[in-house]
Amino acid sequence: MFRTVRGFLLVAPPAFFVGFLAFLLSRSHAVESYVTYPFLADAIGNGLSKRPVARFGLTSLLFFLIPYLVTALLLFLAEIGTAAAAPLWKGRKGSRLAEPPPESRIGFVAATLLVAAILGFSLHRVAHGGELAGGVNVAPFFVAAVPFAATVAGLLVAGLVAVPRALHERFIA
Repeated sequence: MFRTVRGFLLVAPPAFFVGFLAFLLSRSHAVESYVTYPFLADAIGNGLSKRPVARFGLTSLLFFLIPYLVTALLLFLAEIGTAAAAPLWKGRKGSRLAEPPPESRIGFVAATLLVAAILGFSLHRVAHGGELAGGVNVAPFFVAAVPFAATVAGLLVAGLVAVPRALHERFIA
């Protein structure tokens, strides 16, 4: 039970940190020129005013945490509904959904982390260094979005990796 929630909760934070570190390693101009958003200036405080990487990291983390927690809650509620409806679909009480194959899990984790690294390295090209026309630095939003995009790609890879076993079990076994 709760496989989707557990998978997302375990893989999204490392994907965020991989994407963040890859973005920092790409030597983007957006990190050094980052100015705290006015609505976050009080929350971040004056202590980080001299450290642009720390300001950028904290802002990216805040922009990641809120959607992360909301998504985890929605996935948790969806898993509860799926677990409650599983006996209705199977026609008997106490039936459980099948566990995903191990190659699907490995493919999901590996693809998610790899895509997060690739996206993190390529983010410096998006929006010309992270700034829009008005001088607003949107790079923290992009860094916070990396684990979500990487998770979607990881799910696609996990589904593709599971196809041969499913076909084998369906037609041969």
